[in-house]
Amino acid sequence: MTIGLFERGGNLGLRNLAAAAACLLLTVCAGPSGEVRWAKAGVDDATTSHEIDDCRAQATVASNRQQGINQDRSATLGRNWTMSNTSGLQNQTMQQQAASASDQAFNNCMRAKGFTQKS
Repeated sequence: MTIGLFERGGNLGLRNLAAAAACLLLTVCAGPSGEVRWAKAGVDDATTSHEIDDCRAQATVASNRQQGINQDRSATLGRNWTMSNTSGLQNQTMQQQAASASDQAFNNCMRAKGFTQKS
């Protein structure tokens, strides 16, 4: 039986891969362009670099925490995702969540230290 352009029971994995690739492409293209610099009045480059390194360490902790949560989710739901041919999409979503947690932790850390973003 044919449904639309796809045969029922066909290879859903290929469609999921194509959907995931399209989402990734949109994410990359829609992302901010240019390098973001952090600035704070009266702070030299060495101090800024030190604070950035400190915030990156905090971002790594946040990313690792989210990856641990994602591993637990995968252990619990991974079989369901495999059976529904959505494991690739779920893995991509979890990677994006970890990256988002890292970005948010880094940005919050820098703002808490009194820095502002300069494009």
